[in-house]
Amino acid sequence: MKMRVFFTIALAALLAVPGVLFAQSAPATAKPAAISVTIVYHENNSGTFTVRDDKGTDLGDPTDGDELKVGYTVVTGKGDVAELRLNHTSTIIKVSGNTNFTLKQLRADTAGQDLFALTVGKVRTVAGKASTKDQYQIQTQSAVCGVRGSDIVVESADGTTTKVSTLEGTGWMAPIAAGSSYYPDDGKLYRLAADTTGAGFDIPQGFEIDDALKNFTPVQIPADVLKALTDEMKFTKLDVNEALQAAKAYQASLQQPSQPGQPASNQATPPAPQTNSTMDNILTALRDILGFEIGSITLPDQNGNLLTYAKAVFQPTFNIGKLKMSLYLPVIYQGDLFNTSDWYRPAGNDEWSFGRDQVGLENQIVDATRDVLLKIRYVEYGRQRDPFFVKVGNLDDITVGHGLVMQNFSNDADFPAVRHIGLNLGVDGQGGGFELMANDLAPQIVGGNIVPPDIMGTRLYIRPIPGFRAALGISAIVDLDPARDFMDPVSGAKGAAAAGNPIFITPGVDLDLPFVESDVFGLVAFADGAVLLPYLQSKPTDVTFSALSSGFQTKAFLDTSAQMPIKNWGSAAGIFGNLIIPDFTYRLQYQLYTGNFIPQMYDSSYERTRGQIVYNTLSYLLNPATVDAWNMGIYGQGGLVLGKLFSLNLGYMWPWSYSNGTVTADPNNDHFIASFTIQKGVIPVVNIWGTVSYERTGFVGTLQSHGLSGALFDANTVVTATVNYPVSAIMDVTLLYTVVAARDSGGNLIYNGNSLIPETNTALSIETQIHL
Repeated sequence: MKMRVFFTIALAALLAVPGVLFAQSAPATAKPAAISVTIVYHENNSGTFTVRDDKGTDLGDPTDGDELKVGYTVVTGKGDVAELRLNHTSTIIKVSGNTNFTLKQLRADTAGQDLFALTVGKVRTVAGKASTKDQYQIQTQSAVCGVRGSDIVVESADGTTTKVSTLEGTGWMAPIAAGSSYYPDDGKLYRLAADTTGAGFDIPQGFEIDDALKNFTPVQIPADVLKALTDEMKFTKLDVNEALQAAKAYQASLQQPSQPGQPASNQATPPAPQTNSTMDNILTALRDILGFEIGSITLPDQNGNLLTYAKAVFQPTFNIGKLKMSLYLPVIYQGDLFNTSDWYRPAGNDEWSFGRDQVGLENQIVDATRDVLLKIRYVEYGRQRDPFFVKVGNLDDITVGHGLVMQNFSNDADFPAVRHIGLNLGVDGQGGGFELMANDLAPQIVGGNIVPPDIMGTRLYIRPIPGFRAALGISAIVDLDPARDFMDPVSGAKGAAAAGNPIFITPGVDLDLPFVESDVFGLVAFADGAVLLPYLQSKPTDVTFSALSSGFQTKAFLDTSAQMPIKNWGSAAGIFGNLIIPDFTYRLQYQLYTGNFIPQMYDSSYERTRGQIVYNTLSYLLNPATVDAWNMGIYGQGGLVLGKLFSLNLGYMWPWSYSNGTVTADPNNDHFIASFTIQKGVIPVVNIWGTVSYERTGFVGTLQSHGLSGALFDANTVVTATVNYPVSAIMDVTLLYTVVAARDSGGNLIYNGNSLIPETNTALSIETQIHL
């Protein structure tokens, strides 16, 4: 009864929050200053934010309040933000992520022009006083953009085309014709091929012109797209109202009489803007933090059968500079929202019990700790190859080193049926660094016993040559319980004891040679090597493998009597980097491996397929001398992220083997990765956006043997699709599709008959997401 009353009060309080959060007030004013530009605020979320001087020298991460001098360029990375103020006009500018923005010139005391250059990216500018199209312009590679006392967004996503969107007032664009030159210092507007008058094109409020369309006709922006653009480009520190008030006051001053004795104008003086209260600022912050979703979801029962549950999930999200954090507070139920015994329990764990369902103080503390940690969806700071990065929670992209053994490992492929709190951490210093990972930090109680994380790894590296970032590294990845879902399809034996309680140990070495690492071009060469060392803690009870004994299985990698005495190792060499922009990435590598070694063994589907890997490893150990093939493969991967438009990532590994003079293709062990995301606001009118991703081992082999069938979506596949549609400014309807492994109520995989591949279920859910 107490629990029901508590949740009733809590739910009522949370549902009352939106009404409070929409209180509005006007922002504060600022005093004008000398002719200068100030970096008032910035966020270095990517770790690559920098300012370059007029000679191109990298000055590093600026300090808020620094002056941006003529010739200086603001260079932002993914997720970065900068806010600039033209102190002499009160004009303000927001610089978005992945943007190069240069201050070309500033006006003099009596006349002149403020001119900026946008090489690539997106900026919003709210014009203050004396900021007409003749006095304030932004130059891109394809156009000259100006304002007529307005609020506009200028975007050049690829550096070759330009789009201007007017949020308030009137914008202006003059396209640059092919072959023409642009000389900003002569103060003229240019007569261009598409603009025979030389006056450019006006863009009314709520309209946009994209010079990629070549007709230069303003197109009305759909209301939801306009709202999304305004939200995306809203200022954090600077005040739009202040700039607009300065523009209005300046225009009013132009109406005053210029000759003595003339009657004064009755033009009213604009009221002074009000100041935000402390509560206004708090409520504005809460609006950005709180998130809520309701809907349905399909999850397996104790027999692996899918059941439909209702769900109500609060997901507060916090972004503080490079630190990002999201909580996951779910109530997933079938019948009664207020009956906690009816709530879904992932892997049999009552995550809201906080130790009340355990016996003994130690187990109660462990269970309470796990239940608290499970409320973390993710905590992120930085990214790999930064001086420091850390990721905690649901992780889908853990890579150790260059990825020979572990690449894009995922601990949330079957979320929320299986919940983990993973860790990926790294430190990169001048003389070296290290990386750590674990698939689950939250302590578990299995059969009344406390069990540690089963998958852990580390990499240590040094840079032996001062001034050169070449690194030598050693690594080790271990799976302490790969047979937790083991099943022998021949004998039917199940469980870790049947497989001899194996442990997979994979030590490795690597070489990293970064020739160039910059936003424009990156080239890093690498070479990796590793060996798979199986260890059996006990003799297998499965009759199929009863001939094996406990201990290190040395014949797996060393057998002097065999034709190939040293095997079960793998190696890779290749290059990776970026082209033109930081988010246009590439990777190409050659792989050579022997015995039962599997490149990228720890991938997104590993926690589903490791029982199959254990079976194949034990089968190999029965007679490793007969396995003498040289296995090879070429892996290529490319990715492209274009700001707020879309992102695309494709990768493929084509393997083959060489044995006794014969080369044989091996499509059953290829690896295919594809993901595509289209951002909100890209599709006009309907404004649908979303993501689809697909990763599979044995892609071509399955196509050859089964064609386009359901076999492409078995447990060797990780696939998700999300489609979002905005109902209102604060509400979206989301369709979610995913393929999850069938598990019982204890989180154990369910197999179908004598198949090595676990059963899967298709989960389809519809939910309403509320963004307060």
